[in-house]
Amino acid sequence: MAESLRTCPLGVDVEICRMDFEARSRFRLNELGFRLHEPIRVIQKAMFGGCVVAHGGERIAIDGATARHIFVSPRTQRL
Repeated sequence: MAESLRTCPLGVDVEICRMDFEARSRFRLNELGFRLHEPIRVIQKAMFGGCVVAHGGERIAIDGATARHIFVSPRTQRL
């Protein structure tokens, strides 16, 4: 079951399963490393739905409006 980054619990390994953006915004997120099936983890919550996401060795702040349109699901082990 997919949920948005805005409602994703802290510290849980998830993967991106859908991003509801127009092409221009999706392109910018891809440049930051946000792609389908990428593993990420919400490590901090902010006011108004924003969050800080751990992606590899990077930490990226996402505002609440953007977080609302990035959907994630629990990370499954891949062989």
